[in-house]
Amino acid sequence: MRARVNGPKAGDEPSATGERHAVLKGFDETDILPYGGTLSPLKTEPGTFVPLTFIPPFPTYPPETSWMREPKTGIPGLVLSERGNSRIAFLPADIDRRYMREHLPDHGDLLANVIRWAGKDSMPLVVEGPGLIDCALYQQPDRLILHLVNLTSAGAWRAPVEELIAVGPFKVQLRLPRQFRGRNARFLVSGKSKTVAVNNGMATFEVNSILDHEVIVIG
Repeated sequence: MRARVNGPKAGDEPSATGERHAVLKGFDETDILPYGGTLSPLKTEPGTFVPLTFIPPFPTYPPETSWMREPKTGIPGLVLSERGNSRIAFLPADIDRRYMREHLPDHGDLLANVIRWAGKDSMPLVVEGPGLIDCALYQQPDRLILHLVNLTSAGAWRAPVEELIAVGPFKVQLRLPRQFRGRNARFLVSGKSKTVAVNNGMATFEVNSILDHEVIVIG
């Protein structure tokens, strides 16, 4: 099963060759995404936008019979809506479950795009760098605590971890609470300390390397 990616032309109906919606960032040359789940037809209200539609399953073997019997449908895989200052995204397709089971990068990128679009790109935490990192941000009185766990391994997503692989560097950006005056970052694992740069309420600093994990206290 697959999902077809459609993007809207300015002032026109959705088109695979038109300008892409923000949730389809990175899929400029991709019109079809893999999909192995199930979903039922929906009735969408006027004013909603459907950037993903469902392609029904078709034979994959033998190769000479592997072609889409019904390449275009009106079955929504993702429904978007904007009402005033609110943005709504509904996924009737279980992309999140498929990503958990199969870890296809396209599914992860799509989910991240939907979250960024719904949050209007106002993310409280952004960590950029190589490797697979679990990020958890906590707030306590007069300080923030950022816990970064290195999940990078030859058998990622499977236990036990056979080898720790150091990754980095990472650029970290996090939004500071109002009236927050802390400018010092203490790295509890590596034992380092540095002053963070602050611009428009966003603190920026770099983590050079992570072997197993790092705990950063900003205050």
